[in-house]
Amino acid sequence: MESQINFVDSHTLTPNPKVTAGNIIVSSRALPWDGIYIEKGENEGFTPDDVTVTQHYFAMNTGSPLEWEWKDGKTFKTHRYETGDLWVNPAGVPFSHRIHGHNQFVLLTLNPEKIPELLPDQPLLERQVFRRQHRSQDKHLQALLQALLIEAEMGGPNGRLYADTLTTALVVHFVNHYSLESPVDFPRLQTIERQRLGRVVDYIESHLTEDVSLADLALEAGLSKFHFSRLFKDALGLTPHKYVLKRRIEKATYLLKQGDLAISQVAHLFGFTDQSHFTRVFKQMKGVTPKSFIKSLR
Repeated sequence: MESQINFVDSHTLTPNPKVTAGNIIVSSRALPWDGIYIEKGENEGFTPDDVTVTQHYFAMNTGSPLEWEWKDGKTFKTHRYETGDLWVNPAGVPFSHRIHGHNQFVLLTLNPEKIPELLPDQPLLERQVFRRQHRSQDKHLQALLQALLIEAEMGGPNGRLYADTLTTALVVHFVNHYSLESPVDFPRLQTIERQRLGRVVDYIESHLTEDVSLADLALEAGLSKFHFSRLFKDALGLTPHKYVLKRRIEKATYLLKQGDLAISQVAHLFGFTDQSHFTRVFKQMKGVTPKSFIKSLR
């Protein structure tokens, strides 16, 4: 059985027929499920280059542990995926993988439109950006994928209500654990622009402790520095520099709450020249100094 998941070129968003998941053993294709699809299969290697999926995409390793290479910027990084580990890829975010040799998997796609539909009391969800997660060891997601897979394997004996219930649980978990903290005004953008900025936001999240340049971000978006800067500010309301600062301060705030690192260590971790610089930026964004913030937690 062939996979029903369509991998598309990340630049043109046209189907790439050369990329296929492999031999599919179980599928929900024949079931009347709304907005969600699951399949189980195997292949002898999977090496897609610069593709994406227009739905939120979840891939779980169900076979033996394996080496999973994924492209981060210009270079490939390698993670060891144990049985049950997941790759979580938001809709439209490009990826390149290298998985060599026999592997077994469960793949699930979730239509982005299902999220605001199932959670109508959260209107800003249409503007929400989700983060990509490598080697996620998420027991809740594992259990939900397994439950949906068993239901598909048995031919959907519990009916649409059961599948809808599991889908809602998956959506709630995805929103609660894989959302970026700040909604982003993406809906009014063209599809390609939206996925380009989604890729950049994901890149920023993965490199908050590194010295990221405007050229790096423009490269991720596939745009000139001028056009990228204008598109980014129009969509997020902040320049790339101010957005990166904002995310660094938000992450720094979380670490200060944990209490494991000194203020100077947190400042150094996020690339501030010294503690005074960090304190000044922190106060501008939070209204208090890091020291006062820590005292307020006691």
